[in-house]
Amino acid sequence: SRIKTPEEIETHLGLPAIGLIPALGKTWHNGEPLLSSGVPPNFAEAFRALRTNVLFSSPEKGCRVIVVTSSGPREGKTIVASNLAIGFAHLGQRVLLADGDLRRPRVHEVIGQEQEPGLSNAIVGDAKASDAVHLTDVSGLWVLTAGRVPPNAAELLGSQRFKELLASIRNQFDWVIIDSPPVMAVTDPNILASLADGVVFVVGAEMTSYRIARRAVEQLRRGRVVLAGGVLNRVQIERHGYYYSQYYRREYTEYYVAAE
Repeated sequence: SRIKTPEEIETHLGLPAIGLIPALGKTWHNGEPLLSSGVPPNFAEAFRALRTNVLFSSPEKGCRVIVVTSSGPREGKTIVASNLAIGFAHLGQRVLLADGDLRRPRVHEVIGQEQEPGLSNAIVGDAKASDAVHLTDVSGLWVLTAGRVPPNAAELLGSQRFKELLASIRNQFDWVIIDSPPVMAVTDPNILASLADGVVFVVGAEMTSYRIARRAVEQLRRGRVVLAGGVLNRVQIERHGYYYSQYYRREYTEYYVAAE
């Protein structure tokens, strides 16, 4: 009953499958799996493909705000959001990676920045937006961490001050990638999605049941948001070659290495 293939994302969720991200497994010991930290070629190529699909799903000119979310926790949405942001920065774009998960923030850990000052501080006026946005080691990539964990996350994200902050940010960047809390846990993702130009829905392979994922997508659709598509994440390609042979073959991996 759990989603295993991109076709199942399309069939059961009614979303275009815009990405398939392989699991790195226990062989990866180099910290967070980021495009800027020497990840394997097939992993990097998977995110380039996702970046291309997101790019073509958002043809409008001007800054584009993309929310990355999932049904539940531990499906890998933060890593997907971070690598998507890094991928656009590698194209020479000005990109802001924002942590919209004010309840259990993790972007600061993944990117290697202090949690404060951040988004919550800027919304309540405890810090200037310019002080909350930090340049990273990746050229063209800035990060807006979550800031102090507030007792009223939904109220802050639904406030007029946050809308004004997001409008100001749009004038300074080509892309804003927002890491959102899981849909089934809290109402925050619906608030963020309503202000975005598109939503990328992450599904942990063999983790998420059709029923739960479908309920999450239906909840987003009730808010009349633009769903860019679904990403199948942490795919065990080697263990389940039958399911994924049409997406990844050994000769494809050799091609990625040759290209690198």
